[in-house]
Amino acid sequence: MRLWPGSMGGRLALSLGAGLFVLWLLSAATAALVVVRELNEVFDSILQETAQILLADITTRHAALIEADQGVEAIIVSQATPHDEYITWRLFTPDGRLVMRSHGASEAPMPPPGFADIGRARTYTERAPDGRFLLSVAEPPEHRPHTINPTLWRLLTPLLALVVAALVLIPPAVRRGFAPVARLQAEIAQRGGANLSPVQAPDLPAELAAMRDDVNLLLRRLRQALEAERSFSANAAHEMRTPVAATLAQAQLLTARLAAESPERRDAEEMVAGLRRLGSRLEKLLQLARAEAGVGLQRTPVDLLVPLHLLVEEFAAQPDVAGRLRLDDGGLPALMVDADLDALGIALRNLIENALRHGPPGGVVHLTALASGGVRVVNGGAPLPPERLPLLTRRFVSHGGGGSGLGLSIVQAIAEQLGGTLTLHSPATGREDGFEAILALPLAGSGTGRIKTA
Repeated sequence: MRLWPGSMGGRLALSLGAGLFVLWLLSAATAALVVVRELNEVFDSILQETAQILLADITTRHAALIEADQGVEAIIVSQATPHDEYITWRLFTPDGRLVMRSHGASEAPMPPPGFADIGRARTYTERAPDGRFLLSVAEPPEHRPHTINPTLWRLLTPLLALVVAALVLIPPAVRRGFAPVARLQAEIAQRGGANLSPVQAPDLPAELAAMRDDVNLLLRRLRQALEAERSFSANAAHEMRTPVAATLAQAQLLTARLAAESPERRDAEEMVAGLRRLGSRLEKLLQLARAEAGVGLQRTPVDLLVPLHLLVEEFAAQPDVAGRLRLDDGGLPALMVDADLDALGIALRNLIENALRHGPPGGVVHLTALASGGVRVVNGGAPLPPERLPLLTRRFVSHGGGGSGLGLSIVQAIAEQLGGTLTLHSPATGREDGFEAILALPLAGSGTGRIKTA
């Protein structure tokens, strides 16, 4: 199952990943603010405590030097041992004169009492209880960032690693979670007009199991409705075929008894033509019922040239068709396809009848056997609008000529059952007019045939 952005799984994975990343950003920002604030309070407290301790210690330890101070320049307390200067101090008189400073301390003017930020350095100035001196301690600018930044990284890096791991694990977790949905979707996708069997998808979650049961209920009702419709169509056509044939025979007998040019003879001939059209339509309804009942689902290797030659010979024997059919078998000794012989015969017959009926009077119909599997049928006539071609495979849609509008829909249904396709072109390929129908079928043993049910 692929997590496309438009799929439920893709949207869920994207929303989970984005939500997790946003939560990490918020938590990281909150943690950073809290840590920085708390550490700054700790450093300020240390700075203040240091100033208070150093002030009493310096004024006591260096009392002699301070009393002997001539006020010329500040006394520098030498560095005892080499060390990093994290804190420097300066001793001032109340009037701001620098009396003494630690090694490395600057000689900048005295800062105001309390905490102050001078440049990037943090300072704290403490006044002695007797008011004689003020001690200012300062941190170097890089001290706090040097301590706080690694702390933040050590705190937030594991959280970031967890977020990255979660983002990597979310897609496969979503795919596993939606696997039953994909399985159910695949099962439903195999259902269609030719396959209305119940959906077999066991071990589904409770929510999907309810959907499967509802789909199966719908399929059962649809199957019952279609079976009733097909049964009615087939039975009605079958029951009507005999009385129509008998009526046609009586009408033909009546026509033969009437005078050649009499009005009654013309009326009888029109009756015969109408009965023949009715018989043809009943035959089409029977073929459609067989096609929709799945006549082409059982497939075996069949030589397509055999029914094709037989049909051409049958049609050529009719007086009004003689000389109109041109078959090009490409010199193939055989053309084995995966098909049902009866279904293939029905489809080829309808293609030939469609070409003969809708071509120009006396026009030639070209039939070409395709080595890739299938047959091309081309007839003449004015080209059809492109937007009308997709409608021709629907029931009772004809492109003129007095047809029933069922022939191409029958061929389309059989083509789908045989795992093939029906392609229509107008004008015909390589021509400026005409109509072309290509019935493509899988070659026997090719393994490419499949039942198309959607």
